Amino acid sequence: MKNMQLHISAALVVNSIIFWSRTESVSIAPSAYDRSGNGLLEPSNVRQTKFGLDAGGLLGVAPRRLDDGSGYEYDLSSYSIRFGKCQYVKTFDDDIAEDEESDTVFAVKHFVVYRLCPSDECETCDSNYGEYVAEVNDYLQSTGDSAQRSFENYCERCEENCNDNGNCDEECQQECYKYENLEDNGYVDATDYAECQKLDAEGYDDDDMELYVGPRCSSDGTRIYIDVFKDENCWEPFEMPDGQTVDDIIGYKVSYHLLKHTYSGDPKDCMSCEENVDDEDDRDEEDEDNVNEMCEEIYDASAKCESIHGLSNGFIQINREDEDEDEDKENQVENEFSVCSFIDSLVWNSYTETGEINIFDEQDEIIRETTTLQKVMLSLLTITAVSLAAYSAYLHRRINEGFPNLDFSCQGGQMT
Repeated sequence: MKNMQLHISAALVVNSIIFWSRTESVSIAPSAYDRSGNGLLEPSNVRQTKFGLDAGGLLGVAPRRLDDGSGYEYDLSSYSIRFGKCQYVKTFDDDIAEDEESDTVFAVKHFVVYRLCPSDECETCDSNYGEYVAEVNDYLQSTGDSAQRSFENYCERCEENCNDNGNCDEECQQECYKYENLEDNGYVDATDYAECQKLDAEGYDDDDMELYVGPRCSSDGTRIYIDVFKDENCWEPFEMPDGQTVDDIIGYKVSYHLLKHTYSGDPKDCMSCEENVDDEDDRDEEDEDNVNEMCEEIYDASAKCESIHGLSNGFIQINREDEDEDEDKENQVENEFSVCSFIDSLVWNSYTETGEINIFDEQDEIIRETTTLQKVMLSLLTITAVSLAAYSAYLHRRINEGFPNLDFSCQGGQMT
């Protein structure tokens, strides 16, 4: 599979370049560097595996069950997924470099940063959470499928309630009717294009060019939309002919009714990791845990930054305390800091909307506030320092008054 060792290395280099080019105008948060303030850490490895992006061995691990086969090892049932940002990163690609017909060695990858927040604190999500990065295809395949199942269950309940009591919820019925008849009304569900795929472009008549359709980050990173591309990986956007849109090329209008829930920043749209007892597909009957299939899949496909945010029952902490010698797990745990730095570079606008290194626009500045305890300690230290200085001056004066003719420069008639 593709070697992606430069992803995190590039993130650290980007932060270094930005730091030296902006030292007079911008405050760069130190957590993109050594969190002790001692400079950049050595870059780690990032590679591509059959399970997805593998940041220093932190990804590409198949879902692991408990030793007794009863369930998923990590209890995420009390957490919910909260979308953070979608970001391009232009990076070196081995396959493109080996392609003699290619005029570049770079590929533009799409990443999603998200958090696992305590379900009852998803609105704030400022403690006991984890932060993660996954490729947009992996993220949407899991969350998109879950959104489809949830809506289908919603429509089933709507129909059952209508049949049971004879009183139908018109709003519910209309919403479900429109979804069930999308194609008849000239629409296509955006979640159908969560994975890059070849397009039968009804609205484009160039038989010499193959087009592909798949997800793409918006310019500000706050949403994900469907676009047309020229390559099978959906890395190189297709330039639309004048007057044409994505809908024209696809031949249908794209409906974001379900997909928008996967990238919503609204806390009410946080996606719970707890299994839905009403959803047989979501229950994952092969185990006895309460973690739904969506979270199991996306968690295993993501690079993880957990320790610094306080998440204690996830992969990093459990395997850090595990005495079993597993080289892959050890690598994942040891490289957590590099993953955190890579996530920081995505969140802090280290890249432009096209994935280039961003050295012109100001990054987010990190504003730190002094805590009450810190203020008290600083006050005590100041008082202590002033008191010691005053006492030293007092002792000096008393010595001079008691021994006015004492010369400490001589001893026994000779200079010391």
